[in-house]
Amino acid sequence: MSNTERPILGGRYELYRRIARGGMAEVFLGRDQLLDRLVAVKVLFPEFATDPSFVERFRREAQAAANLNQPNVVGVYDWGQENNTYYIVMEYVEGRSLAEIIRSEGPLHPDRAADIAIDISSALTFAHRNGVVHRDIKPGNVLITASGQVKVTDFGIARALTGNAGDDLTQTGSVMGTATYLSPEQAQGQPADPRSDVYSLSVVLYEMLTTRPPFTGETPVSIAYKHVQEVPQPPSQLNIDIPNPLEAICLRGLVKEPLERYASAEDLRGDLKRFREGQHVLATSYRPSKSDDPTTKQPMALGSNGAETINPKNEKAKVQKQPVSASGNKLPSESANTNRSAKPLIGNDRKSGTPIWITLLVIALIIIGGLSFLLIDRSSNNNQNGLGIESPSELKLRVPELLGLLWEDAEALLTNSGFENIVIEFQERQDTPENQVFQQDPRSGLLLADPNNPDNPIRLFVSKGLNVISIPSVERLNYDEAEQLLLAAGFAVNRIDTETDEFDIGIVISQDVPSTQKRPQGSLITLLVSVGKGEVIVPQVEGQKLEDARVSLARKGLLDEILEEFSLEFPINHVIRTEPLANETIERGSVIKLIISAGPEIGLVPSLEILGVTDADSVESAIENLGYSVIRVLGEVPVDDPRIGHVIGIEPAPGTSLLLGSDVILIVAEPQTAPLPSTPSTPNTENPNTNNGFMTMEPSN
Repeated sequence: MSNTERPILGGRYELYRRIARGGMAEVFLGRDQLLDRLVAVKVLFPEFATDPSFVERFRREAQAAANLNQPNVVGVYDWGQENNTYYIVMEYVEGRSLAEIIRSEGPLHPDRAADIAIDISSALTFAHRNGVVHRDIKPGNVLITASGQVKVTDFGIARALTGNAGDDLTQTGSVMGTATYLSPEQAQGQPADPRSDVYSLSVVLYEMLTTRPPFTGETPVSIAYKHVQEVPQPPSQLNIDIPNPLEAICLRGLVKEPLERYASAEDLRGDLKRFREGQHVLATSYRPSKSDDPTTKQPMALGSNGAETINPKNEKAKVQKQPVSASGNKLPSESANTNRSAKPLIGNDRKSGTPIWITLLVIALIIIGGLSFLLIDRSSNNNQNGLGIESPSELKLRVPELLGLLWEDAEALLTNSGFENIVIEFQERQDTPENQVFQQDPRSGLLLADPNNPDNPIRLFVSKGLNVISIPSVERLNYDEAEQLLLAAGFAVNRIDTETDEFDIGIVISQDVPSTQKRPQGSLITLLVSVGKGEVIVPQVEGQKLEDARVSLARKGLLDEILEEFSLEFPINHVIRTEPLANETIERGSVIKLIISAGPEIGLVPSLEILGVTDADSVESAIENLGYSVIRVLGEVPVDDPRIGHVIGIEPAPGTSLLLGSDVILIVAEPQTAPLPSTPSTPNTENPNTNNGFMTMEPSN
């Protein structure tokens, strides 16, 4: 197929071939003709292009995703409309989806699964900080390059948290997402928030470890039902190689109640990193509260501990459930009577003669009515604050027991429980080991109606060691200076880089512990440091074709400027070198000069008239300055010839096209070394043995 036959969108995006197909669009491999780089172009299906709601969702996808510039997020470059075709232009990622990897490689090694989950968490953390919830995290939306880089794609049903609730495309009670990875609150039509993405990511982690999701079914409804009602089977029962800490992390993320899960993707990422570093993970200390018992939930409530129930397909069933701890161990049932027989809730009552279909219809109408009431009630509550999330006044948190814990563990437990304002005070205590919490305010077990009120923080009183000191304020300082200040004060320093346009490279954006607090010497202080737009390494493109080199630079987020040089070594349109050179570290978005070969330079062999000189040394210097090599050949002339020492001929002939660097032969006049022999013939006025400046003679008989 010629280039003219390929469709071009927006006057610049040339489509090559289809590489993926989704629920509302298909994705093509294309090339941005303006920037000469490969791109992925998502094109909305024609049947949806006439639906204003789908078009608006498509537009919002582009706007939401375009603001997410993070290494683990597939970048969105552009979007537009071509007649009745709507499209989004995205970063092209060479690699496989996580779904393909799970299918082909089976259960992933726990360390590899944790690393992938960490990168996905990083992408979600960045998105959540920018007010975007993905709402459709699944293996098919995670791409992994050949080098192992993880990229999250398809924010197709993402929604800005700061959007107007009245302008929301997802009406209350409707469900968007993929049933297999849907959070319980999404399955019930409730608003999704960052904890919903945490649940979906935990489903993906479960699948990476076992090759199957925690819940499966014949229909999306039956799967959604299980997300709301059933406790997942511990993954170690499917794969005995899963470490207990990693299983605890996975199950903590699969808790039904959002308040009982990790409070954010960043918290989940922190526990995964602790697992990879061999540290104690917070999930192993978690114990599910009664509020997280799925058997107590409405409106899809089923019996537990032997009580009668029906399954999603209205079949008679007896379900006995045992709560499962975060570590995967079954906890004792609240009732020891697990052997009583179950009575079916529905059936054909022979005495009354009521047909079974009438009974089923009545029950279905009752359930639908109850669902509608609850959804309307939730909708009115959620819309009071204009957002699909709880207002601070509705958030209630119970203070955990912290006495006897090390202050680091107590602080982490509070953070993961949802508390944001924590103050730690060190006091001298002879009866309490150093760094241990001996008092807390408020007391444990207290349910706080406004837990994150900055005027009423959680205060931990910790046994003071010998070297509890104030923390220097290092925000807005250069990282090297900040690090030296903290090290000099006796603290350890952890650096987290983040891309931002607001701060110069190397500037400390924030510190995790404010300077108003004190910590023991040796405590770890984490600094969030700007890397500007991000740094990349100039790729090695020497010897590559120009178009391939430009693609390599574009994938690194670099721009290019093309310069030409003549070269005998490199073919035409191949890269001779780059400026800056390969492997140098530069800021993303910088311009790289590509010096490409214009091929060997060709010139014309000059004549003596053009050179204006005949002296051998002068002619040789002039021809070398033109870029040629010179070879001298002697031509004999009579001893009294005035041309001795001068050029009497040039080969190739003057005016010949010749590659620069080639050899040019200069014929230089030289006196004869022996007298010419006499001949018996009569002298002729014209010497027949003189030819083009060369003096020759006939051999004697």
